[in-house]
This record gives sequence, structure tokens and C-alpha cells, in this order.
Amino acid sequence: MTSTQDKLKMLLDGQLDPSEIADDPALVSLADRLYGIKIATANPKKARDMVTSPQSSDIVEISPATNLLIEVVAPIDTPLPAMEPLPNLPLAPVNANGKKMSLMSKIILAELFIITMNIFGLFSYVLGGLCKSDTLCPADGYTRINWLSVHKIDSGWGWSQSMLDMSIGIPDIAALIVGIIGFWYLGRK
Repeated sequence: MTSTQDKLKMLLDGQLDPSEIADDPALVSLADRLYGIKIATANPKKARDMVTSPQSSDIVEISPATNLLIEVVAPIDTPLPAMEPLPNLPLAPVNANGKKMSLMSKIILAELFIITMNIFGLFSYVLGGLCKSDTLCPADGYTRINWLSVHKIDSGWGWSQSMLDMSIGIPDIAALIVGIIGFWYLGRK
């Protein structure tokens, strides 16, 4: 017969049948803790002493050594709790027009549009006829309005070189930056 240490080693290796350790309470306790196997000691009963009842069963099922780490648990059928009815809440107001733009947003958007048109020289087609031909006018390649001299639009002082010459004025840059920042700021609200 093997010693307790050999049985312990065989139990840990999974080579020991549960029927071999049923008489050793220490190994039964270890098997229960390690593998979750419940091993009951065999108490022989005579057939005349056995009472058949569907609720009491003295039979203990022992899984084979290969399935020691699998525990099958039957699902518990619990009823769902009763749901309370939803409260009657007022409907959220529907804005049929969508989000309206404020007057300031419209002004800033118009300013950005005008500055962009001026940078690309589109006002020279509409207002270029106001310039006298003896000075530098849109016909000579000066297609952008000089914002610091708007009052002199009828002479060459009111016009600046085109974007094709890679020149852009400081007033154009400042107006573009102010328009972008204003549009961003008003768009956040």
C-alpha cells in the first residue's frame, strides 16, 4: 500500500481515483478544496433500510479524473422584476426652423465672404470701372481693393497688386483673422 505522501502526489497529479482516497479525511478535504469534488464515505445500507424518495439521494456522482476542473452549474430560473410604467413627461419643444444664426454671425460671415472675394480680386470686375485710366487700376493688374484707401477707389491709391504677384496686405490678413476668430467664437455658442 502507498503512503500518504505518495497518495498526495498522485492526487495533485490527477492520477488518483476518488474511491482510493475516500477513507482518508485529509485527502478528501484537499480534493474538495483543490478540485471541488465532494467525496462521501461509503456507508453500506441494506436494501430493506433504503427509503425511496425523489428528494433524498445518497448517490454521489464522481466525475472522472480528466474532468476535475469543470464544474457544471444548472441555470437558475428567476423571474424578472415587474417594470414600473414610464412617467408621463412633457415632450421636448421641436424647433421647426432649425438653429437660427444671430445677426452678428451673419455680419461676420458676410465680412469673411467680402475679404475672400477681395483677396482673389473679384471686386475688380465690378468696381474696376471707377478707376481713372491715367493711374494704376485693375486694368494694369491691380485687382485688390486697398482697405486703408477705400475712399480713393477712383485712383490707383485705392487698388493693390493681385494675388498672382504673391502680395497680400496686412489689412486683408487682419480682417481675415478677425473674421475667422469671430466666426469660431460665435459658432461655439
